[in-house]
Amino acid sequence: MRTLIHRTLLAVLLVTGTSFIQAQDEEMPPPSEERMKEIKAQKSAYLTTKLSLTPEQAQNFWPIYNQFDEERETLRRSMRDQLKDARKEGSTMTEAQASELLEKGLMMRQRELDLERGYMDRFKKSIGAVKTVELHKAERDFNKEVVRRYRERMEGHKGAPGGQQPMRHQ
Repeated sequence: MRTLIHRTLLAVLLVTGTSFIQAQDEEMPPPSEERMKEIKAQKSAYLTTKLSLTPEQAQNFWPIYNQFDEERETLRRSMRDQLKDARKEGSTMTEAQASELLEKGLMMRQRELDLERGYMDRFKKSIGAVKTVELHKAERDFNKEVVRRYRERMEGHKGAPGGQQPMRHQ
């Protein structure tokens, strides 16, 4: 039963599409605020390059995107907090509590989709529909790269912070 709950929680977490990996291993602390700022700067550079934004497009796009990203991260942080609380309960979680958690996960995903839908027209006006579609792919690609580097770091350093290199643009 406990394994099923943990797998369900993991599935909910993965489905929410968390932008940045939070360390599950107690040996590895979560990224520092400074590191998170560095990742966000790398993400901005990556997206600007991948989307080939003109200076005018970038000037219009980034305030909108930053607001969207902040709201989306607030939703995701809320879901992570719920999952963290549920993990603390561990094997004492009842079926009703697990069902409630799953329902909350779906509601959070719907709220994130509604948020994205609300920003879609603003993105299209600032960078066009084609680049708005490309934005989604570029975000996924960036997130995959962050996850890949996180895994390499975990395998190579087993808890030793540091050793991060700037992201490569492909």
